[in-house]
Amino acid sequence: MRRIAELLVTFVLFLAILSLQISDLHKFVLEVVLLGLYGFYLHKKYKIEYYYGMLMLKTKEGLHRIDEIAQYSKFWNDFADIGIVLAYGFLTPLLHKHVSKRNFAIGISILLLSALFILPNLYPIALSVIAFPYEGGSSYSHASGQGDYIVPLIVVAIVAVGYSFIAAASVAYQALSILYSLYLNMFNGGANAIQPGASLLLPGINLPFVEGILALLFILFFHELAHAILSRVARVRLKSAGILLFGFIPVGAFVDPDEEVLAKKSVAEQARVLVAGSSANFALSIISIMLFLSLVALPLDVYDRGLYIIAAKEELPVQKGDVIYSINSVSMDSFDVFLEYRDSIEPNSTILIETSRGFFNVSTNENSRIGVLLQPNIKKSFGWYTFLKNLFALLFSLNFFVATVNLLPIPLFDGHRLLELGLGNKRKLLLKAIAIIVSVSLLINLLPWLF
Repeated sequence: MRRIAELLVTFVLFLAILSLQISDLHKFVLEVVLLGLYGFYLHKKYKIEYYYGMLMLKTKEGLHRIDEIAQYSKFWNDFADIGIVLAYGFLTPLLHKHVSKRNFAIGISILLLSALFILPNLYPIALSVIAFPYEGGSSYSHASGQGDYIVPLIVVAIVAVGYSFIAAASVAYQALSILYSLYLNMFNGGANAIQPGASLLLPGINLPFVEGILALLFILFFHELAHAILSRVARVRLKSAGILLFGFIPVGAFVDPDEEVLAKKSVAEQARVLVAGSSANFALSIISIMLFLSLVALPLDVYDRGLYIIAAKEELPVQKGDVIYSINSVSMDSFDVFLEYRDSIEPNSTILIETSRGFFNVSTNENSRIGVLLQPNIKKSFGWYTFLKNLFALLFSLNFFVATVNLLPIPLFDGHRLLELGLGNKRKLLLKAIAIIVSVSLLINLLPWLF
């Protein structure tokens, strides 16, 4: 009972901080302090194992069931090998020669389809449920005319080098952009707002609370389950399994294979164990977007009058969560009405928008856009629909993010060891150089949070 009371008190304080009239950044800091103190208290009071500020809840229960799943070894080996192709694209035969031609072809096909049909939807869907900064551009194109060559270029790059190197290049590019913006602000009199290139995700702060916790639990469970299954396929003993908690929020999961035994296995077996988690996340991401699109396609009368703003540029008078009821006195009775009307909006003009918070004059850019992302307005009576839509959107976007971030060639990430196996002992200097560049780039991506 005492532990339950302590949890309830911490939870009430967590909700109280969420209700404070302060910025999200200040809320985030306060929540981190609260959860950090709560976790440290549990560690000291109840002797729960501690790992870099996180509680480790270990168990050996259920490990025998993993052996039953691991009996289908050919399927799981193929599953992991396809994940290696997703990580490295056409570089796979150079780095991991054990991947069969069949699995290589399947992996390249999935890479191509994901680049064409999944990635264009990733950023808009993620913005609908995650409080990312929004700058008004699309995921592939930021200015008129650029999409003609940027989309094919991105597709070719993804298929050529896979998501591991694309993620690393994206982190490095964003770091250079941040450094350039800092240079302009410090030495050229610039006053540009610099957005972080990376952010911690916390339910209740930048994720929906209930859906966020459920999504994180799903993601972490299946990620580590896949590691466990491929470990047993490789006949590596599992010592324990469990989850990592920051306070009461799940932030990680783990399986504890016998590392000495794993290190003696073949390069192919080690690579499959390492890539298994990301392979599972990619698979769950694809399944989740199929569920998301199926839900959206249901013939239900779920939409109300108006346009719901799911993201908006910071300098606009309208903001995320507003509902637009009319534009220039034209009633937005449905999303179809808006799609028909938007082509008549003049570029570089001022439009009058009626929202749930009142009327605002907003200027359009050269593309007749104002810098908001819209979706149909869902009726409040369809709470279950909104819940499932948010959950599937989170599972789609977060699974994809976790899969790609885990493939980064950074120490402590699976991608570092996976690339090390691919490069071999003769290219350790190259691995070290890549790891340093990407690690420093990731730290620079977090630098704007200091300001």
